[in-house]
Amino acid sequence: MARMIQDLCGKLWQMEKMRIGQGEQEGFHVLPAERQGTMFSWNFASVPGDVYTDLQRAGEIEDPYFGRNMHKAKWVQEYEWWYVRRFNVDEGMKGKRIFLEFEGVDYSCTVWLNGHRLGSHEGMFSSFRFEVGHLLNYDYWAGGSNQVVVKLDPPPKNFRNVGGKKVNFSGDYFTGLIPFGIWRPVRLIATDDVKIEQFRTEYKIGEKDAVVQLQVEVHNMTDEPQTVGIRAELEGYQFTSERYGAMVEKTVNPGIQIVELDVEVKDAKLWWPWDLGNPNLYTLDLTLHQEGKEIDRIRDRIGIREIRMEMNPGFTPEESEYPWTFFINGKRHFLRSACWGGQPSFLYGRNNDKKYDHRLRLVREANINNLRIFGWHPPEIPTFYRLCDELGITVWTNFTFSTQAFSNEPSFVESVTKECAEIVKQRRNHPSNIFWMGGEEVFFTDAHVESGNLELMEAVGKAVAEHTSVPYGLASPLSNEFGQKMGFKPKESQHANEHYYGGGRQLMEEYYPSLDCAIIPELTAASAPSIESLRKFIPEDELWPLGPSWGYHWADIDILQGLNIEVFGDKRMSSLEEFVESTQIAQGTILQYALELYRRRKPRMSGVSFCHFITHWPDIKWGIVDYYGKKKLSYDYVKRSYQPLLPSLEFSRRRWKAGEWFEGNIWVINDYHHAYEDVKIEWEVIDHKGQIVERGSVTADVEPDSSHQYGKVRWLIDIGATGHFVVRLSIINREKAVLSTNKYQLLIGDQVQIKQVILEHLNESAKRREEYGHSYYRYNPELWELE
Repeated sequence: MARMIQDLCGKLWQMEKMRIGQGEQEGFHVLPAERQGTMFSWNFASVPGDVYTDLQRAGEIEDPYFGRNMHKAKWVQEYEWWYVRRFNVDEGMKGKRIFLEFEGVDYSCTVWLNGHRLGSHEGMFSSFRFEVGHLLNYDYWAGGSNQVVVKLDPPPKNFRNVGGKKVNFSGDYFTGLIPFGIWRPVRLIATDDVKIEQFRTEYKIGEKDAVVQLQVEVHNMTDEPQTVGIRAELEGYQFTSERYGAMVEKTVNPGIQIVELDVEVKDAKLWWPWDLGNPNLYTLDLTLHQEGKEIDRIRDRIGIREIRMEMNPGFTPEESEYPWTFFINGKRHFLRSACWGGQPSFLYGRNNDKKYDHRLRLVREANINNLRIFGWHPPEIPTFYRLCDELGITVWTNFTFSTQAFSNEPSFVESVTKECAEIVKQRRNHPSNIFWMGGEEVFFTDAHVESGNLELMEAVGKAVAEHTSVPYGLASPLSNEFGQKMGFKPKESQHANEHYYGGGRQLMEEYYPSLDCAIIPELTAASAPSIESLRKFIPEDELWPLGPSWGYHWADIDILQGLNIEVFGDKRMSSLEEFVESTQIAQGTILQYALELYRRRKPRMSGVSFCHFITHWPDIKWGIVDYYGKKKLSYDYVKRSYQPLLPSLEFSRRRWKAGEWFEGNIWVINDYHHAYEDVKIEWEVIDHKGQIVERGSVTADVEPDSSHQYGKVRWLIDIGATGHFVVRLSIINREKAVLSTNKYQLLIGDQVQIKQVILEHLNESAKRREEYGHSYYRYNPELWELE
């Protein structure tokens, strides 16, 4: 084979801690590859992985996710960690150019091979490699005749210094530990003297046919020009198609040179988000030939698609100046989105392909067509994007600049723009990735206004544009008060989080309609996971009454109780079961109200993303799927509210008094690009006794890609009614098949009175914060009275 790859991942690594500088003083980096006693007692470790997971496996730390253990492991980040792997080399690699490649190390490291220092690297996301053929031993020894040694430096402590190059680990979003480790694969790659480095795809799409425009980086590692042939071949992946190809011959000078070639595809099967069509993929084979011999080959999957962005209709240039509407292959793509909230675990050693596959299939099941990876989380691994390609889920990827005042000093800007460029080059050929964004909440405080954040985000955008045509946005949000201080227009993007953080100080019917903007990239509601899941990370004696581990795992108990009051009328604290279930229903009720409100505003509004879909450690916060992959009750509310064809009820308030008329407007939202003619939209009201007391219908033609009001619900509430009532909606076609259903639980009560109850609760919460601070200790004041 022209290109050979030897995987060095797996469970044959060993690791040990050293005081800073001790490892080199002891000479661990120059030890030969032998079955030596020195390392017999080192822990075994897994790569890819992380230091904490390796230590838990070895019994040196308790599970960081259980109780309040995480802070007990903070000592780990004060040391160097040395990782060692012995291996034999496939004899077939002899005579080739051999590279030791690291796909990603978090955060900085130095590497030795067989006692020779190869070099150091800094930056979590960029891959790096060393040419090592002259250093390798090709003898076969038991355990391996070669030894690679990696020294992991203690992780950085100030995120401001490493934003864009490392995932955020500070602020209110984490609890203590800074993740680090050899988090991506390690391998040997052997090639001939001329090889394919990487490639870029762009597309031109006609009425039926398409052109795949390829830019192939060819690396000539000799000192002389070399004449080579580059061939590209495409065939359908999981669908039958002809094989399409193109070939060019090129003389490439020493170094890296870009070779361009176009592949014409007849009757092209385009890649679509799942609700607009099939996510068709093609297998791409790129081969390099010289003197009739194949000297290199790489294979990948691509999707033929075009992305265009347009201005949202209905805003003046003084209100919004950036395009926020996504068009895929000429069709509007309204983002029914969720902030991903991943990786499945922020301790990398706990991640695997099975988890990714399970979580992403739940995304598709929930009718979500877009995932937003915002700046608190790392751009995802190839498995994630590959699965999104296959499932037809589009991705909005932020770089890791989040809620921090960053520097615009030239040296910092240069280092982070290089890292961002590497992030783009590794992911740009995935058709699912449709948007890049610089920062998350980096125009969010007065300090940010005065910082170099704007210049930095502009520099990142300029660097990205050199490597991809996928659109780039500066940051989110743009239209808060600080963004407007910086000159951004008032109706660009807004985060809809203040209802949650206010704990219901403004009712959902007051807060969410007041936001008028082109797109909502973040909308927050929270709940507790199931009791089954809680038992996995909360000590039994802290489950009920709520012990300190609840707050430690991000439960803002005051807010959860406040939202329970808003949705149910009281805190729901009679039992653990009632509290947990109520928080999940409250989360679902809030998300349903807000998501449907913003969907009804299309096309003026072009997308909404709630926060989050999953959670990356066992928390009591935002995910609708918990850390263990269990759906919350709120999941079903989102699944219902995100149906592409949706009957939706618009109402002015959730509480109605006995004896008054309830009124609501019936809408139909259609995100599909085909019409539904002569459908019947039916509604019925179920009273507090569970009886159907009112029903009606209207016949309509539902236009493609539309949102319109089609009728009203009007019902006189019985004078003696209490509790709640339900409104159910259905869309039925001519064949009497039910196309979509929806339902709402509304309350009999006094809107003004319940708001007063919420405010009294929040005032009590504020007094507690004034006395005990914002720390979770405020929920357990006995922690301040230790003997």
